[in-house]
Amino acid sequence: MSIVLNGVAGALAGGSGKREAADERDRAIGQRGEYIGFYVMSIAAIVPLGLAMREAPYFWIANSLYLSFTLAALVSAVVKIVAYRRGM
Repeated sequence: MSIVLNGVAGALAGGSGKREAADERDRAIGQRGEYIGFYVMSIAAIVPLGLAMREAPYFWIANSLYLSFTLAALVSAVVKIVAYRRGM
């Protein structure tokens, strides 16, 4: 469900404005947001790994992995928004 919503939101956002070339600041902010999101995902992925090692039900392993992906995407987006608002 979230994959479909993400695709629809991306299509709407991508088609609703003028297309401009990204400058160096945009690339740096995007890279920093993805960098921090990667570290959040790396740390959050320890939980599903621990659940799998404890042989927890697949439901909890899958949902904790999904939560870690969602958390990483949310943190990445917040970092990018803050960087645009306050500057780097």
